[in-house]
Amino acid sequence: MYTMILLLYLQQGLDVTLDQARLRGEFKTQASCEAAARKLRGPMPIPRNLQAAWQDVMCIKIASGVQVNDMLPVELGKLLEANPPLGCQAENAWARVAEMCRRQERAGKQDPTQR
Repeated sequence: MYTMILLLYLQQGLDVTLDQARLRGEFKTQASCEAAARKLRGPMPIPRNLQAAWQDVMCIKIASGVQVNDMLPVELGKLLEANPPLGCQAENAWARVAEMCRRQERAGKQDPTQR
């Protein structure tokens, strides 16, 4: 079994910081985890007063039967609310936010990318 770790990076000036890391999902194979991860990697909406925001995803092996407790992207939401992005933003940036916020269904009704 595999799970993914989502890593949100923010850039202010020349400084890049890892703003948050969180777990997401349970996958039977590394290939299914990587397929889901591809949808989540890339630019994110850029909060005002920052120069860039992007997300990377790592798939890691976990023991069989482990249940991963998904974590919601609270900090990014608060940051975007306090500092709304300007302009159009990077391609698919908002789609990544929507994908991150989509709750994954449990037991029997799992996301098809996890099979």
